[in-house]
Amino acid sequence: MYFIHSVHQAETKPCPACGITLGEISQTGRAGCPECYRHFSERLTPYIRRVHGPAAHTGRIPRSAGTQIAVKRRLSELREELDTAIGLQEFERCAALRDEIAALTPRTEESV
Repeated sequence: MYFIHSVHQAETKPCPACGITLGEISQTGRAGCPECYRHFSERLTPYIRRVHGPAAHTGRIPRSAGTQIAVKRRLSELREELDTAIGLQEFERCAALRDEIAALTPRTEESV
């Protein structure tokens, strides 16, 4: 009903902690306990990410840690772009992203 439309009851075992099934989570939209998130993570994670977005803080950066965090955040973005470009076989874009990552990487490693 809520998000997992093609759930087969026999497909997954119930949560070992609370006994709830993936089908019940699908009907109610609620997990039974914290263990449910680990037990059903393969099926739940894509839906949770779609609803909540990334699990990383994307707010303001304190000045004292600003440069280092900003560089790490930019590297993460570039690596994601590179993965996408590789999948699309955009080789010129891949080379440009690789060069930008290489230019930023030494600054991060020196400050760690």
